[in-house]
Amino acid sequence: MPTGARSSFSEAHRAKSFRELIGASPSTASPSDSTLIIVDAQNEYADGLLQTTNIAQTRPAISSLLETYRTAAADSSSNEKSNIIHVVHSVPKGTPIFTPSTPLAAEFAELEPKDSEKVISKHLPSAFRDTELHAYLQSLPDGKGKKIVLAGYMAHVCVSTTARQGHELGYDVVICGDAVGDRDIPGATGEEVTRMVLAELGDAFGTVVESKDIK
Repeated sequence: MPTGARSSFSEAHRAKSFRELIGASPSTASPSDSTLIIVDAQNEYADGLLQTTNIAQTRPAISSLLETYRTAAADSSSNEKSNIIHVVHSVPKGTPIFTPSTPLAAEFAELEPKDSEKVISKHLPSAFRDTELHAYLQSLPDGKGKKIVLAGYMAHVCVSTTARQGHELGYDVVICGDAVGDRDIPGATGEEVTRMVLAELGDAFGTVVESKDIK
């Protein structure tokens, strides 16, 4: 490796995040103090034009997260509103992606929402924009609506936009890095895009963790 490249790598490796510089502590999350938001985990990203490159890793991670929250809910005797939210992207009839009334628009089969779980339809990248998500989170008891755990697709569009807007709205944002995916785009692979997005979000907008850390 050239000396200049080595030096640049070392400096980046030692760099502190923006959150560290302003004294923001990393967040942790559990089903008892947070809400899981599954963003656009739809068949479009497994079988459609927007097929993601790391679906074999991210899909089981999302499913595992959901089961963690469902197990906690089952162990609770409360009849509170659910802290599990399924966000699905909806488009006009005839659109070639997420095509309505086709399997591409449906969530992954293993994530099918239970009657008690909240489902929110969105039309823009942010799950907050022109939806009831903010109001619903504000209505949750015991502080569960103040911290959000994000998983889903695509890292550089809907996950990133939702995380950033959530941060601006005052939420404690946690992103499950192994449960977030992306596709190849011009100039970068899906893995490269995801890695950069997670670095950006972890630098200024939230805490990046692994799904196994949510327990």
